[in-house]
Amino acid sequence: MPDRYADAVLARRRELRALRERLAGGHRGELRTCLALSRLAATGAAAAALAGLRREAAEHVRRGDRTDRERLPERVAAAVAGIAAAAAAGWAAELGPPLRRIATERGLAMEPGWPRLPAPRAPGPPPPPDPPPGSPLLAGVIEGAALGRLALLPLAALPLAGLPALGGPALAPLAVGVGLAALVVAARVRWLAAERQRLQRRVEQIVGAAAAAIEADLDRRLVELELAASAALDAAVLRRRAAVDRELALLAADQVGSRG
Repeated sequence: MPDRYADAVLARRRELRALRERLAGGHRGELRTCLALSRLAATGAAAAALAGLRREAAEHVRRGDRTDRERLPERVAAAVAGIAAAAAAGWAAELGPPLRRIATERGLAMEPGWPRLPAPRAPGPPPPPDPPPGSPLLAGVIEGAALGRLALLPLAALPLAGLPALGGPALAPLAVGVGLAALVVAARVRWLAAERQRLQRRVEQIVGAAAAAIEADLDRRLVELELAASAALDAAVLRRRAAVDRELALLAADQVGSRG
């Protein structure tokens, strides 16, 4: 007749030995792997969201009116704060199950609510804008002088165009007005292009600072979590290994007693 009790004891001892091998320290390597993968996923999601924000902001820079352009830096700053909060929440939601699986596969008894992830920190205020390249008053004086010199060009070009032969001096004010209007339009176009370039640099400055802040805060949380989780797992592994050793010893003594 088969000895079912002895077979059960042997099967349980094999199970406990296999469990003891899993308690030999491999949990640290799995923990580091989980943290590294979580960092890649979180930074990738944040980078994709920030890239979308850049594209949307660039569209507002190109097509928005003056009011939209004036409010764009404030809106971008609010958007990057939302992206940072979403990245922190997504990281926490994705990292919890793999960490709990490390403990579950080894039969570790962890405290309720484990793992407790470090709280995120919101990005600080956006960096101050770059100072203007020069004094606005001096730039206005220089630009006015330049426009004054350019305004004399239509008068100088009148004889070349044959205007005196057609209308004489009577057409001079019209030509000057047309020339000045063209100069104003050209100056407006140049000013608008310069403003859009400045605004695009400002948006990139805000988004770049936010990306650096998100990565720095994520690295901080990863370091804090690795220290806390490693200590908690080490303590749980020691407790579990001691329980496994006690059960193995009891089974060995029971098997010897049954043979006797």
